[in-house]
Amino acid sequence: MEHFAAASTRRAPTPAHLLNTLAATLALSLVLSPLLYKLTVATGVLAALPDAPSTCGDTPLQWLTLHVGLAWGGVVGLVLAVGQYARRRRWAVADVALDVVTLFLSLTLFEYGCSKVFATQFPRLWANLDTPPLDMTPMRVAWQFFGYSRGYQQFLGWGEVLPAALLLFRRTRTLGAFVASVVMLNVFLINIFFDVCVKIGSGSYLFFALLLLAQDADRLWQFFILHRPVAPRTLPATAERFGRRGRLVYRGLGVLLTLAMLGLTFMDGQGVVEYAAEQAATLPVTGVWETKRAARWHEGRWQLLSPADSAYPTRTYFQAAQAVLRNPTRRDRFVTKPDSTNPGQVIQLIGRNEANEYAPPRRWQFQRTGDSLRLLGRWRQDSLQLVLHLNRGLMK
Repeated sequence: MEHFAAASTRRAPTPAHLLNTLAATLALSLVLSPLLYKLTVATGVLAALPDAPSTCGDTPLQWLTLHVGLAWGGVVGLVLAVGQYARRRRWAVADVALDVVTLFLSLTLFEYGCSKVFATQFPRLWANLDTPPLDMTPMRVAWQFFGYSRGYQQFLGWGEVLPAALLLFRRTRTLGAFVASVVMLNVFLINIFFDVCVKIGSGSYLFFALLLLAQDADRLWQFFILHRPVAPRTLPATAERFGRRGRLVYRGLGVLLTLAMLGLTFMDGQGVVEYAAEQAATLPVTGVWETKRAARWHEGRWQLLSPADSAYPTRTYFQAAQAVLRNPTRRDRFVTKPDSTNPGQVIQLIGRNEANEYAPPRRWQFQRTGDSLRLLGRWRQDSLQLVLHLNRGLMK
């Protein structure tokens, strides 16, 4: 085995091997891009860019982080490729990088898959069901479609959990990369054509899956296109490319990295479970509410509003941690949170736009009696007093 490992690394690199080294280094740099960005800023090469308060993605900081990661990967990859060409010797750099990328992709797919299995990524919201598609953003239309059926959303989730499990084992890595490529291509195209704000992540994951699949490109071509028998892979495990001491170090680092990433994934999984419980919660104000009377505080007194006034919310939706106030000209989304000091009479509404940028919380007082609800709070620039009636027909 020692002789095989030495022979495999001392062979002169081919153009395909050098290209693979560059691609694998780029992939690893994308995984490490947040750390590389901080390193670049810490060394004074780049000025820090403030991050926008958003939970969606594709912010200017994330685009800058992507570019920094690609720059690092391109430079380091070229140096490693030139070094191998000059030394006329193959190095195990690509294999090490691909092992890390495989683990990262597996755990990422597992995390996203679990969020769909628990039906938390695409909540089925009454407000969206009651809104014409033309009045929603393309992303909101896609989210409503996937969230309409809990079973279909869970099917999508298991479609991501399956390749995540297959990628963890060398014998099934190629199959996992194939399934992940199909899944991530679909996700990436949805994000492109429905203008979903996570193009950076989905594009990166698709690149990772295709790169892993490309490691068996010749064998796949022979089997699927030329219909020829294909011999089993003879490529040894990455650790076998080192000496005895190197194998111990590599395997030890691999165990530590795996435990660290599993720990992070477990914490993210707990967050998914907590969010699922939050989405299933029923607050005292839960329901679809029709406005029967609305008044605005103006010039020192409450003045009745007509339904044609832009400050008159014709319908209000409260569903778990989501809320929407709307009329023919306005549609504002909120995150709801019971007030810690008086949860039975006060609820906090935190406004957010389609990029999930959050506004400061506002306290709304409420009083519910059967199918009637009174609300007192501030919507945009107006202080409102509302009398609402429950519309059970829209709560499907």
